[in-house]
Amino acid sequence: MERRTVNDRDDDVSMISYQRLEFNKWEVLAGLIDENLVGNGGSAKVYKVMTRRGQILAVKSIRHQVMQGHMLEKQFLAEVKILGGIRHNNIVKLLCCITGNTTKLIVYEYMDKECLHKWLHGKRNQSMSVESSTQWERRLKIAIGASQGLCHMHHHCHPPIVHRDIKSSNILVDSEFNAKIADFGLAKMLASQGDPETASAVVGTFGYIAPDMSPLF
Repeated sequence: MERRTVNDRDDDVSMISYQRLEFNKWEVLAGLIDENLVGNGGSAKVYKVMTRRGQILAVKSIRHQVMQGHMLEKQFLAEVKILGGIRHNNIVKLLCCITGNTTKLIVYEYMDKECLHKWLHGKRNQSMSVESSTQWERRLKIAIGASQGLCHMHHHCHPPIVHRDIKSSNILVDSEFNAKIADFGLAKMLASQGDPETASAVVGTFGYIAPDMSPLF
């Protein structure tokens, strides 16, 4: 995998690329303005950024104050490490990451239809109505695509990768309704056969994890 690092002499910001890029870090940083904000969560903001060549990017900006927490730092590193080594049509493509003393950005390919949750439960759910065969075909296509992405992670990655937080908001959809698995902050690489397995706490989102693994049961 080819990686390219560009250092910023002024504020020590660097960019590591995982794909061949046609933009630079300055184009990404310049796009982090309120007008481009498309998502705002407790730990990160997501921006829709257009480069000078017209390429649209999805940029996740980890909040600086929460980056001081060990768990968020660990999730950031896990997502970059795992996504940087995966190549599959049903897994969101990591383009690059940009880091600095107060900067933690993850740059992905942009998905036109955003996440599946919005299509199933938001204002767009009428477009995913089950009343026509066309919409059933779209739902089936998304389900098959997500399954193929998981299959690749479980059976074709070495070591295997477990996502640990599969849910509709972590399934992105492109303009052709192809599913792309995203958000690998809780993902885990399994130990190789014969290596000792380390125990870890139960993670995931309530309502999506197995009921017998939920602390509420």
